[in-house]
Amino acid sequence: MQVLKRLFLYLRPYWKTLLLSAFLLLGRAGFELIPPLFQKVIVDDVVGTGDLTHLGTFVVLLLITYGLQMLVDSGDMYIRHALGERFIFDLRVRIYAYLQRLSLSFFERTSTGELMSRVTNDVNALEQFVTHGSALTVVDLLRFLGAMVALLLLDWRLALWVLLPVPIMAVMLRYFNTRVRPIYRRVRDRLGDINARLQDSLSGIRVIQAFNQETQALERFTSESESYYQARVQGIRYWSTFFPGMNFLASLGTLAVLGAGAVMVVEGSLSLGTLVAFLSYITSLYQPIRRLTEIDNVFQQAIAAGERIFELLDATSDIEDAPDAIELPPVRGEVAFHNVSFRYGTGDEVLRDVTFHMAPGEMVALVGPSGAGKTSIANLICRFYDPVKGYITVDGYDLRQVTLASLRKQVAVVLQDTFLFNTTVRENLLYGKPDATEEELIAAAKAAYAHDFIMSLPDGYDTEIGERGVKLSGGQKQRLALARAILADPRILILDEATSSVDAEAEYLIQQALESVLQGRTSLVIAHRLSTIRNADKIIALEEGRIIEVGDHRELMRRGGLYSQLYRRQLELVATEEEEL
Repeated sequence: MQVLKRLFLYLRPYWKTLLLSAFLLLGRAGFELIPPLFQKVIVDDVVGTGDLTHLGTFVVLLLITYGLQMLVDSGDMYIRHALGERFIFDLRVRIYAYLQRLSLSFFERTSTGELMSRVTNDVNALEQFVTHGSALTVVDLLRFLGAMVALLLLDWRLALWVLLPVPIMAVMLRYFNTRVRPIYRRVRDRLGDINARLQDSLSGIRVIQAFNQETQALERFTSESESYYQARVQGIRYWSTFFPGMNFLASLGTLAVLGAGAVMVVEGSLSLGTLVAFLSYITSLYQPIRRLTEIDNVFQQAIAAGERIFELLDATSDIEDAPDAIELPPVRGEVAFHNVSFRYGTGDEVLRDVTFHMAPGEMVALVGPSGAGKTSIANLICRFYDPVKGYITVDGYDLRQVTLASLRKQVAVVLQDTFLFNTTVRENLLYGKPDATEEELIAAAKAAYAHDFIMSLPDGYDTEIGERGVKLSGGQKQRLALARAILADPRILILDEATSSVDAEAEYLIQQALESVLQGRTSLVIAHRLSTIRNADKIIALEEGRIIEVGDHRELMRRGGLYSQLYRRQLELVATEEEEL
């Protein structure tokens, strides 16, 4: 019931539309109760007496009733379904907006396919709840009560026959609810698993084909689909028995009234018109009961979907603005780590008591073996995560005391794993600065040495590049990512192995461009090729999450420590490769 309560609370902003819908539904229920009265009068006062004097009047009034009922039905259906679509639209946008505020740790433990299932399938499941659940429940109850009152007024003896199946229906409904609710939850969970498996398989289709794993991938997908199928069939087994059973009980009530009523008409204790009206009102009595059971089915599905949606909306972000967070003013670019330790989740520490300083406009390079903590430092500067110990400042401001938006507006990142959206080159670049002029856009592309290859594409800057930039080479994708960061014009620029996928010529050109681009900016460079950071103002060597040494290239080479070993090892590898060529 708590889930239903929350769902109804979400409908509160639409109270005006709901009020209008309720008014129309009440009119619809009222109009449905009028025709049996005309039928009784026509049978008793016209057919029974043979007097056709007022037949035309009764027929016209009945026609007007049916016409008004049609207009009310039309207005009601439009308003309720339009409201349902609006509710689903608003809820889906609300969930998407909420997801964007969650920290990266949430997305690391939740599959993309599962999230897609909740934003699409689970939200869609609530459309039936809005259009057929909340409003029709009240109206069907009113129709049931109205029909019951009419039956009692017409003949209380026959009314008792009508009520005989109702207690049995109530017991069946209770039993159905207790059995079917966990099934619907399982159905929605299994559908989420299918979406997760599908998203994972399609994203990794190249790997699947490269390693000849199509059969194994199909078996895994089939297994997920089989679980979903079994859950669905279990639900079908219940409602395919339940709903026909409810219809059968309603038929027994109708049969009892028809039999008892026929005897009473023959005996003269009941008029034929009353029996005709009675049979019509039985439909108005049992139809709401049958529909209430169907609506209850909708409620059960809505509860199952709502539980999954509210689990999402109740998820808390590890990274949020502090209640008293301030806007970070335009910065000079001074960055400092103060005894920072960090771990991902409950894992081992990947950074241990890291302390260093980056002066405004300084180029600082991070080097070290894989897993040393280089990318973690970049993530902490962007405040994708918070340290478990110590703190980080920009221009003296603790990152936890400034708003995320104001911080990230002044930081740009070119990640090692380049991500491009499935849209045009232009739109991907404009992520760096949505209001950039054409001149600024082209200048950024030229600075990253991307302009020439962009112009060689079929539609230039308006070329669609496919999912994750699949139509581009690795070097082209990284140059676009670099151009996007340059366009943002940040005070702090982070390059996480930004030239790792470009050839030697492109790397040289980008290095030339970076010399001018990095002027006046604080830059943190995580380097794969150590030859690219020889001119860095400061090089920080990391090993197992600790700073081992700090200095410039010449100083660290003289020391003969970790940096010197890594540098000489790379030179040896390059020399070996050249000899083999």
